[in-house]
Amino acid sequence: MLSGATSPIVVDDGWLYDILRWAGVSQPTADHWQEVVVKPLTVLLVLLVAALIAWLGSRIIRRWVGAAAHKAVAHADSPRASARALTLTSLLANMWRGVVVVIGIFVVLGTIGIDLTPLLAGATVIGATLGFGAQSMVRDLLAGFLLTVEGQFDIGDTIMVSDTTGKVEDLTLRVTRLRSDDGVVWYVPNGEIRKLANSSRGWAQATVDVPVPVSAPVDTVLDAIRDAAGAVFHDPRYAPLCLEPPRLWGVVATDADTFTCRVSVRTSTSEREHMARILRQEIALRLQAVGAFATADPGDPAGPGASPQREPS
Repeated sequence: MLSGATSPIVVDDGWLYDILRWAGVSQPTADHWQEVVVKPLTVLLVLLVAALIAWLGSRIIRRWVGAAAHKAVAHADSPRASARALTLTSLLANMWRGVVVVIGIFVVLGTIGIDLTPLLAGATVIGATLGFGAQSMVRDLLAGFLLTVEGQFDIGDTIMVSDTTGKVEDLTLRVTRLRSDDGVVWYVPNGEIRKLANSSRGWAQATVDVPVPVSAPVDTVLDAIRDAAGAVFHDPRYAPLCLEPPRLWGVVATDADTFTCRVSVRTSTSEREHMARILRQEIALRLQAVGAFATADPGDPAGPGASPQREPS
């Protein structure tokens, strides 16, 4: 037969309460000193430990993670690589301190006797609602963080995102601001950047396509283009901008009225458009000199490039 009596519940009131009761202090007084002394000391200890953890974590991130980031960006060709590494290190350190502060606040609230169950339940509901309604913003923030970490482009680079091309004027965790050649400012959410092209890294290829009438002699046109590219390459004003000798591709396209020749030269990204304009100008002058742009005489089947026939005596 089971007894209906239940075992008494043992409650741990704390080490100070036990000491005071052992010393003969009354229960209300022991409870009072437990509340006045132990809880403030516990809160102070939690704050000190949280501050110490935050400080140590920041030091570790800045020393170890920062060193690794600087080694990684040392091989990059961007002049802002060092600044980007410093920004990433500071961002990680701030995130670590924020996490420690939030955890410390919850521990302190639990220590002073506040029931965290309703608070956590409400925070969960609010967080789920905000997360569901702000999916695009969360995606933009995460994409912006990854873009900053990977260093796919920097401020001042010229990039192409989908059908938008422009120079990067600003980069935040949520949006990238571009200015196109016509002066229009584009705001591109980072979450929308799926594939981009960066034309400001390393070297660039200044490529010029030259369409000429189909009646022009091909060899004469190619020789004129080769001479023009060689003149630009050996010009003291433009030689430092040419990283390699010009390359003549030959005829790359034809149709019923024209054929197109192509020439290119490797240069820096900032001088690509300038070198292309210089090549076009020099090529146009050489082709005009040899009469490659002259229109064929319908009554002359030989065309403008043919040698004049000598009349019979």
